[in-house]
Amino acid sequence: MYDKGEMITYNLGLHDFAAAGDALAIKGPPGKTGRIVDIGVAVTEVFNEVTTPAYVRLGTGADPDAYAELNMGSAADTDYWNTIDDPDAIIVEALPADTQIEVALVANTGGTPTGIGHVHISVLWY
Repeated sequence: MYDKGEMITYNLGLHDFAAAGDALAIKGPPGKTGRIVDIGVAVTEVFNEVTTPAYVRLGTGADPDAYAELNMGSAADTDYWNTIDDPDAIIVEALPADTQIEVALVANTGGTPTGIGHVHISVLWY
């Protein structure tokens, strides 16, 4: 815990972006609003973007990237690719209280796509 909130890192596991996308969700502690601190992927296989890149998106059912969209670009094997590599990834830092946040792991497309990694999302809840 921190003086001004509780930091939670959601570890969403290993995902093969090149094989398929996935839809997941996170929630904060009851009654607390959140601030996105970081979104990152511990890369275990190089990402490529032949036609479109892979993404990690945080949003709502109506707007999949309402809060964030991390572009995985051409992240190298063994890198930790995060909001430092894509500084525009966080669109809106504030997350509402008592609301499910939709997480979309979007596959890259074109040619022979590659890209595998462990997905993490860090949020400070107040």
